[in-house]
Amino acid sequence: MRILCIIVVFLISRQVLLCQAYSDSISVNLFLLDECRISQNISGEINYVHENYNKAPFHFMCYFPNKSSTVEKIEGFMKDYQIDIPYHTDYTKEQTRLYGASIAPEVVVYDEKNREVLYRGRIDNSFDKVGSRRRVITSRDLRDALTAILNNEKISEKETSAIGCFIN
Repeated sequence: MRILCIIVVFLISRQVLLCQAYSDSISVNLFLLDECRISQNISGEINYVHENYNKAPFHFMCYFPNKSSTVEKIEGFMKDYQIDIPYHTDYTKEQTRLYGASIAPEVVVYDEKNREVLYRGRIDNSFDKVGSRRRVITSRDLRDALTAILNNEKISEKETSAIGCFIN
Protein backbone atom coordinates (compact mmCIF):
# COMPACT_ATOMS: atom_id res chain seq x y z
CA MET A 1 0.00 0.00 0.00
CA ARG A 2 2.83 2.40 0.90
CA ILE A 3 4.59 1.81 -2.44
CA LEU A 4 1.35 2.46 -4.30
CA CYS A 5 0.90 5.78 -2.44
CA ILE A 6 4.47 6.83 -3.27
CA ILE A 7 3.93 6.00 -6.95
CA VAL A 8 0.64 7.96 -7.03
CA VAL A 9 2.25 10.98 -5.33
CA PHE A 10 5.19 10.81 -7.77
CA LEU A 11 2.88 10.64 -10.78
CA ILE A 12 0.72 13.49 -9.51
CA SER A 13 3.72 15.71 -8.74
CA ARG A 14 5.30 14.89 -12.11
CA GLN A 15 2.04 15.80 -13.86
CA VAL A 16 2.01 19.15 -12.03
CA LEU A 17 5.60 19.82 -13.11
CA LEU A 18 4.77 18.95 -16.71
CA CYS A 19 1.81 21.30 -16.65
CA GLN A 20 3.87 24.28 -15.47
CA ALA A 21 5.98 24.98 -18.54
CA TYR A 22 6.64 28.63 -17.63
CA SER A 23 7.53 30.37 -14.39
CA ASP A 24 5.54 33.14 -12.73
CA SER A 25 8.10 35.80 -13.69
CA ILE A 26 8.18 36.61 -17.39
CA SER A 27 9.76 39.83 -18.62
CA VAL A 28 8.62 41.44 -21.86
CA ASN A 29 11.61 43.53 -22.97
CA LEU A 30 10.98 46.02 -25.76
CA PHE A 31 13.97 47.56 -27.51
CA LEU A 32 13.02 50.87 -29.13
CA LEU A 33 14.54 53.91 -30.79
CA ASP A 34 12.70 57.20 -30.52
CA GLU A 35 13.80 58.32 -34.00
CA CYS A 36 12.99 55.04 -35.78
CA ARG A 37 9.80 55.27 -37.88
CA ILE A 38 9.03 51.61 -37.33
CA SER A 39 9.29 52.04 -33.53
CA GLN A 40 6.89 54.95 -33.91
CA ASN A 41 4.48 53.05 -36.17
CA ILE A 42 4.37 49.96 -33.95
CA SER A 43 3.37 51.98 -30.87
CA GLY A 44 -0.33 51.17 -31.27
CA GLU A 45 0.37 47.44 -31.09
CA ILE A 46 2.73 47.97 -28.15
CA ASN A 47 -0.04 49.83 -26.31
CA TYR A 48 -2.58 47.13 -27.15
CA VAL A 49 -0.33 44.33 -25.91
CA HIS A 50 0.59 46.20 -22.74
CA GLU A 51 -3.04 47.04 -22.00
CA ASN A 52 -4.20 43.45 -22.51
CA TYR A 53 -1.29 41.46 -21.05
CA ASN A 54 0.02 43.71 -18.26
CA LYS A 55 -0.70 41.30 -15.43
CA ALA A 56 1.12 38.43 -13.76
CA PRO A 57 3.22 36.69 -14.90
CA PHE A 58 4.26 39.49 -17.28
CA HIS A 59 6.45 42.50 -16.46
CA PHE A 60 7.04 45.03 -19.23
CA MET A 61 10.14 47.19 -19.74
CA CYS A 62 11.32 49.38 -22.61
CA TYR A 63 15.00 49.86 -23.36
CA PHE A 64 16.52 52.64 -25.44
CA PRO A 65 20.07 51.48 -26.25
CA ASN A 66 21.31 54.22 -28.60
CA LYS A 67 23.08 57.24 -27.10
CA SER A 68 21.17 59.48 -29.50
CA SER A 69 18.05 58.65 -27.44
CA THR A 70 18.38 61.26 -24.72
CA VAL A 71 16.08 61.19 -21.72
CA GLU A 72 14.22 64.23 -23.10
CA LYS A 73 13.71 62.54 -26.49
CA ILE A 74 12.61 59.30 -24.85
CA GLU A 75 10.09 61.09 -22.63
CA GLY A 76 8.76 62.93 -25.68
CA PHE A 77 8.47 59.66 -27.60
CA MET A 78 6.67 57.93 -24.72
CA LYS A 79 4.28 60.87 -24.35
CA ASP A 80 3.63 61.36 -28.09
CA TYR A 81 2.86 57.67 -28.62
CA GLN A 82 1.12 57.26 -25.26
CA ILE A 83 3.30 54.34 -24.18
CA ASP A 84 2.86 53.88 -20.44
CA ILE A 85 5.61 51.33 -19.80
CA PRO A 86 8.64 51.85 -17.57
CA TYR A 87 11.82 52.50 -19.52
CA HIS A 88 15.58 52.63 -19.14
CA THR A 89 18.40 53.81 -21.31
CA ASP A 90 20.88 51.08 -22.14
CA TYR A 91 23.83 53.05 -23.43
CA THR A 92 26.28 50.43 -22.11
CA LYS A 93 24.31 47.78 -24.07
CA GLU A 94 24.20 45.53 -21.00
CA GLN A 95 20.55 44.57 -21.48
CA THR A 96 20.88 44.61 -25.27
CA ARG A 97 23.66 42.00 -25.10
CA LEU A 98 21.97 40.00 -22.33
CA TYR A 99 18.79 39.56 -24.37
CA GLY A 100 20.52 39.46 -27.78
CA ALA A 101 18.65 42.38 -29.33
CA SER A 102 20.07 44.01 -32.46
CA ILE A 103 17.12 45.81 -34.11
CA ALA A 104 14.56 48.30 -32.86
CA PRO A 105 11.75 47.62 -32.47
CA GLU A 106 12.47 44.15 -31.17
CA VAL A 107 10.99 42.24 -28.25
CA VAL A 108 12.50 39.56 -26.07
CA VAL A 109 10.18 37.57 -23.81
CA TYR A 110 12.30 36.06 -21.07
CA ASP A 111 11.53 33.59 -18.29
CA GLU A 112 13.46 35.19 -15.42
CA LYS A 113 13.37 32.18 -13.08
CA ASN A 114 14.28 29.57 -15.67
CA ARG A 115 16.70 31.98 -17.44
CA GLU A 116 15.33 31.17 -20.86
CA VAL A 117 14.40 33.24 -23.90
CA LEU A 118 10.85 32.23 -24.74
CA TYR A 119 10.40 34.48 -27.77
CA ARG A 120 12.63 36.94 -29.64
CA GLY A 121 11.85 39.03 -32.68
CA ARG A 122 9.21 41.24 -34.21
CA ILE A 123 6.11 42.48 -32.45
CA ASP A 124 3.97 41.83 -35.52
CA ASN A 125 4.51 41.59 -39.26
CA SER A 126 3.28 45.09 -40.11
CA PHE A 127 6.53 45.60 -42.06
CA ASP A 128 7.94 43.05 -44.49
CA LYS A 129 11.12 45.10 -44.97
CA VAL A 130 12.39 48.54 -44.02
CA GLY A 131 10.26 51.11 -45.84
CA SER A 132 7.62 48.59 -46.90
CA ARG A 133 4.56 48.46 -44.69
CA ARG A 134 1.99 45.72 -45.21
CA ARG A 135 -1.58 46.67 -45.96
CA VAL A 136 -2.85 43.79 -43.84
CA ILE A 137 -1.12 42.50 -40.72
CA THR A 138 -1.33 38.71 -40.78
CA SER A 139 0.76 37.78 -37.75
CA ARG A 140 0.70 39.25 -34.27
CA ASP A 141 3.76 37.44 -32.99
CA LEU A 142 4.07 39.00 -29.54
CA ARG A 143 0.36 38.51 -28.78
CA ASP A 144 0.62 34.89 -29.91
CA ALA A 145 3.65 34.22 -27.68
CA LEU A 146 2.06 35.81 -24.59
CA THR A 147 -1.24 34.00 -25.20
CA ALA A 148 0.60 30.68 -25.49
CA ILE A 149 2.34 31.37 -22.17
CA LEU A 150 -0.96 32.20 -20.45
CA ASN A 151 -2.51 29.02 -21.85
CA ASN A 152 0.59 27.01 -20.89
CA GLU A 153 1.06 25.99 -24.51
CA LYS A 154 4.15 25.73 -26.65
CA ILE A 155 5.06 28.96 -28.46
CA SER A 156 4.71 28.12 -32.14
CA GLU A 157 7.53 30.38 -33.36
CA LYS A 158 10.23 31.07 -30.76
CA GLU A 159 12.12 33.50 -33.00
CA THR A 160 11.24 35.81 -35.87
CA SER A 161 13.26 38.41 -37.75
CA ALA A 162 12.70 41.91 -36.46
CA ILE A 163 12.40 44.65 -39.09
CA GLY A 164 13.56 48.10 -38.09
CA CYS A 165 16.55 50.25 -37.27
CA PHE A 166 19.91 48.88 -36.22
CA ILE A 167 20.97 49.29 -32.62
CA ASN A 168 24.40 50.93 -32.76
